[in-house]
Amino acid sequence: MTTVAVTPRGFRETPGPHRDLLASSGMEVRYATQQRPLTADELSELLVGCTGVILGVDDASEPVLRQATHLTTIVRFGIGTDNVDLAVADELGIRVSRTVGATTTSVAELTLGLMLTAARSITTMDRAIRAGSWSRPSGIELAGRTLGLVGTGRIGRDVAVRARAFGMTVIGHDPLADAGDIPLVGLDELLARSDVISIHAPYTPETHHLVDAAFLAAMRPGSLLVNSARGGIVDEAALAQALVQGPLAAAALDSFEQEPLPDDSLLRGVPNVVLTPHCGAATVDAIVRAGVLAVEELMRGLAKQPMLYDVAG
Repeated sequence: MTTVAVTPRGFRETPGPHRDLLASSGMEVRYATQQRPLTADELSELLVGCTGVILGVDDASEPVLRQATHLTTIVRFGIGTDNVDLAVADELGIRVSRTVGATTTSVAELTLGLMLTAARSITTMDRAIRAGSWSRPSGIELAGRTLGLVGTGRIGRDVAVRARAFGMTVIGHDPLADAGDIPLVGLDELLARSDVISIHAPYTPETHHLVDAAFLAAMRPGSLLVNSARGGIVDEAALAQALVQGPLAAAALDSFEQEPLPDDSLLRGVPNVVLTPHCGAATVDAIVRAGVLAVEELMRGLAKQPMLYDVAG
């Protein structure tokens, strides 16, 4: 019998047609039990004897892939593949696919939520009320402000639609993606013009710490930063300093270089940053869409059929 593994907590804990489809496939399914991304050692143990895996943001690095001698197919439950060593997967003939488009709406909606929360200090006021205070810090309106998108792929374009509904002007910077109707500008111009900057770029060696001290220093005084992409794009130490000393008024992050966020992270002590636990795709709607697509892609890969979003192997 074919054995496959499933690591994403959302897939495991959300009932629906994705679970039914996998259960009816005739495959033996091995679920992870951890409530966090698996380490390399934990994933290696789970994958012993498995031919396929529906993978979250767990560490699928070179040692893991080389030890998984039966593995032929990986389907990322999401769109980022920075946690998978694609070169090694290709060398070993392991096919890698993604659930492209399934989580776009959920991530875009969270991005607007983070933007509003940072602009109006919503979480700060919530904490203050719970502590017995009735302080009301002044925020800013998004209407009439300029949103700069770093990355204008599917999610960036979805964010643009929603931001325009709030009355924002939208510009973008992306050397690779089709921007649709978003005017593209150079990065320096985007930094100089934007009141809010939202990150939607993939995490690659080229985008590692793209948002560094120089990037942050070039942002407009009183501006906001939102990152619902990958944590490694933002230099967290530089961000903490920019939030305390300026020029940023606030920031909101849904992903971090190390997850869960370490206890000693500088960001934990900064009051004007909103922190969420990489939950952009954590809606029932997105989980079901991504789950069904993941199972279908897994079955196609195991049957050696063409996969819709094959990226390696």
